[in-house]
Amino acid sequence: MCGRYATFTRLDEQPGLFDLDVITENVAARPQNWNVAPTTGVPIIVERYDDGLSREAHLAHWGLLPPWAKDKSFSAKMINARSETVAEKKSFAPSLKKRRCIVPADGYYEWKKVGSAKQPYYISRTDGQPLAFAGLYSWWKDGDAWLLSTTIITKAAEQLADIHERVPVILDQEDFSDWLDPQEDNPDAALEIISHPNPDLNAIPVRKDVGKVGVNSPENIVEIPAEDVIG
Repeated sequence: MCGRYATFTRLDEQPGLFDLDVITENVAARPQNWNVAPTTGVPIIVERYDDGLSREAHLAHWGLLPPWAKDKSFSAKMINARSETVAEKKSFAPSLKKRRCIVPADGYYEWKKVGSAKQPYYISRTDGQPLAFAGLYSWWKDGDAWLLSTTIITKAAEQLADIHERVPVILDQEDFSDWLDPQEDNPDAALEIISHPNPDLNAIPVRKDVGKVGVNSPENIVEIPAEDVIG
């Protein structure tokens, strides 16, 4: 699963990567975050047609809320969507067809079980590029307003399986346009994209208290000495 990640590089500092036409004010004003937690607001990238095609960054609630969800608490168990069943589950299938997005990140955390303990690792691209998680989004009526929400798609680990059996689906730049295309509603085409292998990833052991939401600083992604690593 992907339950914590870091996003500290501003989207307007990556003009050649995501090719954004619009960055909304709430995304631009969002502070750097080295410990993004579920059910908080996170940037997502979508494409939509108005007068023309526009690629835009918006802030979304992490934890997808389908239109039929009874209350907001439902989102806590919807932070990830399994690639194996995403086209079948009623919570995710409509979004796979029509509402696909990218969730940008610098890296993510995963915990390796070592006996009764767990050692956290920070995982990022080997080439130093930001991550582009394959995501879905949805709209949910929240009183008189509409809430934009998102989820991150995961799949069986192709690499780093010794840390965790699942990984988020990470898109390469060449797949961005096809994944985001709002006119493509064939779920098989979407499934083909997320079947592509992830880019090469690197994992480093980091301090154990990154599991606490309040622990949020650049030190979260600093490799700890070998003698401090569990196992």
